[in-house]
Amino acid sequence: MKRNVAGLLVLLFLSLGVNAQTEKGSWLVGGNVGLNTATNDTRVTFSPSAGYFFMKNLAGGINVTLDYSKISNSKTTAWGVGPFGRYYLGTMNVRPFAHADVSFQSNKTENSSGSDTYNSTQYFLGAGVAAFINRNVSIEGLAGYKHTAIQDLNGTGGFNLRIGFQVYLGREQLQRARK
Repeated sequence: MKRNVAGLLVLLFLSLGVNAQTEKGSWLVGGNVGLNTATNDTRVTFSPSAGYFFMKNLAGGINVTLDYSKISNSKTTAWGVGPFGRYYLGTMNVRPFAHADVSFQSNKTENSSGSDTYNSTQYFLGAGVAAFINRNVSIEGLAGYKHTAIQDLNGTGGFNLRIGFQVYLGREQLQRARK
């Protein structure tokens, strides 16, 4: 335990001189993994994403969702795509942010009686913290509420925890890469 705390303190102090890349014109690319603990449903999700900073600290973009869940003897796989928005607070190297996303999904469920394909819509609203480990990379934790609405059925929702990373690409870096 002491070693973990010491390691986190070292990372925090090393990152004090780091400048985050959340200014207008920058890009972020990354993703997260999620674990949903809704009633009678355990789900694992992987969501790569890419976004653009339309103004300082405000990014919007697109995310792709790959989702797998197993409830009793029923397995569901899904993939989806949709927009996200994110707003960072402050200018520190450990920065809180608000996040919202929507995913329009195609699902396939298999169980002992056969398989079925259907569409669904998911939305997520939450808050998180991005810890910048250098000028361009952050590790993040995100928690909030995730709701899934399935065509012709009642929806379900619950607490959602995500862990991920982001790579921030500033305008200057992109201009140098183009040359």
